[in-house]
Amino acid sequence: MKKKAKKRWIAFAIILLLLATAWYYEKKVIRYSYKAYRFYKTLTRKDVKYGRFQPIEFPYGYKIHGVDVSRWQDEVDFYKLKTKTLDNDTLVFKFAFIKATEGILLEDPMFEDNWENAKDAKIVRGAYHYYIPSYDPKKQARNFYTSVKLQRGDLPPVVDIEEIGKLKKGELVKNLKIFIAEIEKKYSVKPIIYSNISFIEDYLADDFSNYKFWIAHYYEEELIVESSIKWLFWQHTDKAFIFGSNQLIDANVFNGNEADFKKILIR
Repeated sequence: MKKKAKKRWIAFAIILLLLATAWYYEKKVIRYSYKAYRFYKTLTRKDVKYGRFQPIEFPYGYKIHGVDVSRWQDEVDFYKLKTKTLDNDTLVFKFAFIKATEGILLEDPMFEDNWENAKDAKIVRGAYHYYIPSYDPKKQARNFYTSVKLQRGDLPPVVDIEEIGKLKKGELVKNLKIFIAEIEKKYSVKPIIYSNISFIEDYLADDFSNYKFWIAHYYEEELIVESSIKWLFWQHTDKAFIFGSNQLIDANVFNGNEADFKKILIR
């Protein structure tokens, strides 16, 4: 009986050790598990097509274009971050927003790969956090800044907020301000706020007038918003293609010229 009890305790200790190790290296475990899953999918699927490459219309008058990516895209070749317009001109994407974290624990499994690959390809990169209103804002901020090491030449951090959950507007604003204050304190720069145009007008515009926005508003020739809303980026479509890929990707424009763009980068 003593031997059996000893074996059970040893097995229990091993399980605890494995769980503790998995918890400590949680983000890396998720990352490499996801990479293994993607590799398996690549080997087993039968040439799944997302769509034939098609040029699309891009908003007129903007000089600086970019994309945003996350684990939902196949591996992105940042050296081929180009597309064709309807006029058959080659359009070069100069920046990429990359999903980093979500909530209080999750790191996007492709973040590290996308983050380093964008830098190697000399694409200006920015990182964003998907904010969940019902979660602790300070813990969400910690999740982001422990994952994202911003460097000179990177874009300011971004908070992506698209839902109010079960909170009232006042509660949403209060908690979001706590999150933003933590991010500002860590990086010494104001973050950019991302959302769709309706959410910004209904919940954010009045209380975050000192912040710049990245606005999602699809398939329009121009972005028309209230003059009080200061915006830097416009996500104008989720149906763009890039060379070397047949998948759809989000495309964005910057509201300004080259000099304006350089001014907002981390110094």
